[in-house]
Amino acid sequence: MSVPARVAVALAFASTAAFGLAVALVPDAEAQAIGIVSTRSMAFGELVVGVTSGSAVLTPAGSRTLTGGVSPGSSGGVTSASFTVSGIPLLTYSISLPGSAVLTSGSHTMTVNTFTSNPSGTGQLQLFVGTQTLTVGATLQVGASQTSGSYSGTFLVTVVYN
Repeated sequence: MSVPARVAVALAFASTAAFGLAVALVPDAEAQAIGIVSTRSMAFGELVVGVTSGSAVLTPAGSRTLTGGVSPGSSGGVTSASFTVSGIPLLTYSISLPGSAVLTSGSHTMTVNTFTSNPSGTGQLQLFVGTQTLTVGATLQVGASQTSGSYSGTFLVTVVYN
């Protein structure tokens, strides 16, 4: 894939009539926008809830820790969210994560907060391919005697060139 570029040309003339030419290609950040595509959804897996509240902490690497009155259910399915960020190779970008999100099952809700990512805060697109994998974890707040169900929701991740 070709990348639009600005071309800077410098000419040099020597007194001996030798001629030199230097060309530098500079990527045009405006010509290639940064992009982000979801490649895997976040899943906290099946949880069993007791009479006390607790949480499920999911790291960007995909490991889960349970606290309080929350214990693991019978099925797995635990995954961090994964995104592919694409743009101009070697440029850095800022990552913005939400403060919280709400999961719903009918009229019942749970809050997801404390979002974390890898890379954290700033990423850098790879040389040649201009992509980087961004993984996201978060903490699910589970209420005491939380109503059972299949909870779902969305959250927004924003990336911008630095």
